[in-house]
Amino acid sequence: MTCKVAVMNKRGVVLAADSAVALGTGKKIYHTAEKLFSLAPAIPVAIMTFGAADMMNVPWETIVKIYAQKLGSRRFDTLDQSCSPLIFFVCIITVT
Repeated sequence: MTCKVAVMNKRGVVLAADSAVALGTGKKIYHTAEKLFSLAPAIPVAIMTFGAADMMNVPWETIVKIYAQKLGSRRFDTLDQSCSPLIFFVCIITVT
């Protein structure tokens, strides 16, 4: 079971996630899973995952890290501007 928490107010959002993941029938539980990822170092946006945290067998952690490297220090004015390139990036890597 995954626990995700988001606390919001007019000034921002705080995200939190547990680190437990059960594999197979759930008898073996690991407490080292990463479920919360910063979109990029220069962008104050994060992504939370749950369940099978991959896209076509590529972990979201890897996708986000590659995306962050491509962005470098690029910044955006809005959340939409921050996320649109990620959606385009995911579409490109799943097609190729």
